[in-house]
Amino acid sequence: MNRVRSVDEWVVLLSTSSGPEQEEAQEWLGDALGAEDDLLRERTAQFLLDAMVRPGAAVGAILSVLQVAWWPPPARLADAAVRSVTAALTGLEAGHPAVEDAALVLANVCRVEPAQLAALEAALGHAHPAVRRAAAGAVGRIGDAAVPLLPRLVPLLKAEEDVAGAALESLGALASLAPEVATPALLEEARTAEGTRLYLALTSLRSLMEDARRKGGALPALPDLQEAMRRALKEAEPAIRVEALSLLGLTGPASPAVQEAVAGHLQDANPSVAACAAVALLRLGAPAQPALSLLQTQLSSVDAPALQGAALSALEEVEPATLGQAKGMLKTVVDTSSGPTRDAVKVLLDSLG
Repeated sequence: MNRVRSVDEWVVLLSTSSGPEQEEAQEWLGDALGAEDDLLRERTAQFLLDAMVRPGAAVGAILSVLQVAWWPPPARLADAAVRSVTAALTGLEAGHPAVEDAALVLANVCRVEPAQLAALEAALGHAHPAVRRAAAGAVGRIGDAAVPLLPRLVPLLKAEEDVAGAALESLGALASLAPEVATPALLEEARTAEGTRLYLALTSLRSLMEDARRKGGALPALPDLQEAMRRALKEAEPAIRVEALSLLGLTGPASPAVQEAVAGHLQDANPSVAACAAVALLRLGAPAQPALSLLQTQLSSVDAPALQGAALSALEEVEPATLGQAKGMLKTVVDTSSGPTRDAVKVLLDSLG
């Protein structure tokens, strides 16, 4: 009969084995972290936290187990958890996949024990980039309690790319809780960033605007946004053009030059971009017919599901006041088509009463 391994033996096996044995150790330790036995849960977590800082530890595997299975972390282990995770991160590159797991562990610990937010704030200024990245990534996952840390994220937008990306994500996640802090930083990113960071800035600003409109509050001031969006509309990545058009539609009125730039994307090769351009024009109060014609053509393209899906996705996000401009067009589509697209359009039409 095989001898039953102890907790510490499973922890050792996690760091010293590979393949099926390591997977077995991860599974057993995950189950132990979620067991009904409080003592087993705490002993397992303590062994993992201690093992994480030993030479040769499988830091990534340990953080993965803790991130997946350790909830809620007991408050009495919060200090040890933050110290162990921080120490382990100093042995990793900032771009290591395990840093993301570390951010999740830190966030969970701070959610259970808010007193650890002081240690998290200190980690934002740590000398090692992996520690700063994990701390920055944790902030956005904590919620209201982490709002006081948002000003500490803004300087990190000038840091190494991995650190800056984590800071940007957290700023976007909590932007609606502190728009006076997040909005200027996000807007500066929209003006200057490229690629993924530009996309994140645009999605965050759009979410911020949508939240303000939904709550009926004042819209955040976004000076010089239209010029920044004209730059974004030239990006090769369709998702960036979609976000730029959506944001312009939410922040009108727009200058004639901007309206012209938006209208030019009715001929965009990407159907989602074209549909978003049409919706943006309706929101901006531009002449409606070109936009409505584009949307009707897409919705009526029975042999091109991608076109139909692009138009539906764009229209399903539109508020009733704007959707009302398309009421006649939607009725025409319902009267002249069939199938799932017709049914979806009818739902939109019925929502207008």
